[in-house]
Parts: sequence; C-alpha cells; structure tokens
Amino acid sequence: MDLHQDPIQSQIAEAVALALTHTGEVRRELAAVGVPTLGLPTSLGGMGLGLTADVAVHRELGRGLETAPELRETVLCLELLADAGVDGLGDVLARVHEGVGTAVSIGLHGPTSIRLDGDGLLWGTSEALPATGWDVALVRAATDGGGHRWLLVRPDGATVRREEVTLLGTPAARWRFEAAAGQPVPVVEAQRRRAVAAARVRQAALLLGIAGRALDTARAHVGRRLQFGKPLLEFQTVSHRITTLIGEADGWELLLAEAAWAHDQGAEAPATAPQVLAAAAEHALKAARLSLQLHGVRGMLAHSVPATAYRLATVEAVRLGPPAGLWLEAGRARLAGTRA
Repeated sequence: MDLHQDPIQSQIAEAVALALTHTGEVRRELAAVGVPTLGLPTSLGGMGLGLTADVAVHRELGRGLETAPELRETVLCLELLADAGVDGLGDVLARVHEGVGTAVSIGLHGPTSIRLDGDGLLWGTSEALPATGWDVALVRAATDGGGHRWLLVRPDGATVRREEVTLLGTPAARWRFEAAAGQPVPVVEAQRRRAVAAARVRQAALLLGIAGRALDTARAHVGRRLQFGKPLLEFQTVSHRITTLIGEADGWELLLAEAAWAHDQGAEAPATAPQVLAAAAEHALKAARLSLQLHGVRGMLAHSVPATAYRLATVEAVRLGPPAGLWLEAGRARLAGTRA
C-alpha cells in the first residue's frame, strides 16, 4: 500500500482550498468542485472515489478552519441508506449535489431519547446537531419492547420543532418530535458499522487538518518573534514542543491514510476507525493549545487563527464521542480480534 497522497487527492485538496477562498456560500462553492459527491457511491449519484477522496476534502477543510459538520452528517446519513432500498430520495440527492440539501442521523452514536409510540409516531428531543435545517432525517427510535427501529422523517413544522442551543459555544440545534410520522427503513447492522467507521475517519481528517494549521501558524510566529535578540524557535523549550507534535502528526497521517485505504478495499478492522479518531482528537487539542500558548495575548483575539483553531478543535474533538471512550472501544475491538 502506498501511503503517499496520490495526484487525484492533491488535485482534490487544491480544488477545496480554492473554493474556500471564494466569497460565496461555502457549501455551494464546495458543491461546484464536487463536494460532497466525490466519495459517495455511484448508486447515490456520487463519483465513487471512496474514503480516500473524502479524507483529502476534510483535511483541507480543517486546514481552512471551515468545519462544515453538515457535510459529514449528510454523507453519513446517505451511506446508512445506501443499501436500504429507499425510494423517493431523488429530490434530496439533487439538492445535496447542488450544495443546499442536508440529511442527518439522529440517535446513532448513543442511547436514543426518541421513542416510538403504539401508533408508529415519534416523540422526544434529539441530541445537539449542526445548526442547519435538513431535508430528511434518519431517526433511531426506542420501542416499548426495549429494542429500536429506524425511520426516515421529512421536516414538518407541525410535528418537528427546532430548538436553538450551543455546543461548547458553537451554534447547534436540537429537534423536538411531537407525534411525527416516519417511514420505516431497514438499516443493516454491517452497513451501520461501515458507515460509522467512515464517518470517524472523515472526522479524524478534519481534526488533523485543524492541527496542521495550528502548528504551521505557531511555527511561523515563533520563527519571527524575538526574545533576548533571537527567534523564539531557537529556544529548545519551544522548538522541542513543536517538533514533537509535528512528528506525531506524521504518524497519525499515516494511520489515517491506512484506515481510508483499508475501508475502500472492504477490509474489516473494527479497531482502526475509533483509534485514528481518538488519536486525531487528542493531537488536535494539543496542537491548538500549544499554538494558543505560544501566541500569548495575540492568540486570544477572537478571530485569530490560534483562537479559532482552539475553539473548533474543542468542539470537533468530541462530536462523535470523547477520545477516552473511543480508545476503550478500539482496545475492546483489538482484544476481541486477538481472541478470535
């Protein structure tokens, strides 16, 4: 396996970086260069370039400090539906390809607070989701028998209401279901595991991009900031901390590339996705904190790169679960594989 970025990935990254320099709405600008359809399967109207293409996209979004969580939510939801045989998604897919459509999954990453009553109607409030509307939601609802069912829900102002919230200071939304109707959908467990693994790899790519931008900014700052007549970078207490994180980043980038490649090859490695996301989350937090510390007061300005990277890393590091829980999941999966 070649772990170097191939020419297609390089071109994708360049196209995303160029789109982020434009002044239009971000999602429309990204849609103009094929995001988010690059990695989607052809059955959903995508290009079928796989997770390696998505990694290039989201790493570059991280470097641009443009997290766009609704992009990853949409791809995750569509991948969950890929083998469910759902009809009538053509309008949603068309809007997604135009950069205006959004799909979300609710209750996927933990115990669900949405319940299904005896009449097949949904009640309850979702977890915090990206602060955007949605064209369709795939809802995991608890049933009276202790199990759960998946339902596809279209927005309906009479039975689905939005509540504005914040997620660590970042705008988010919760959705309250009050006798909302949904279409039952069969989500195969193997498909669920594969879709969640891909989502974690995309999130890891975003976090490593944020970390890379934070470290590059810190390195440039200490290279020109003078103290006692020489750049801060020449002090070992500074240079060692930066080079240690840069070295760690190289290792996590290799693990990220391996995870994406293995996923595209259809390899089953339950420990890899939670491991790479946990590592990327912790690395991004360390890189953002160091950049903020080295910039001092300058780094605390609300719209500075260090402050922005720190704020985004804090939110995105826990979006799909805290690193501690991910490490435990990866360890259990690795032990189970050893015993098998």
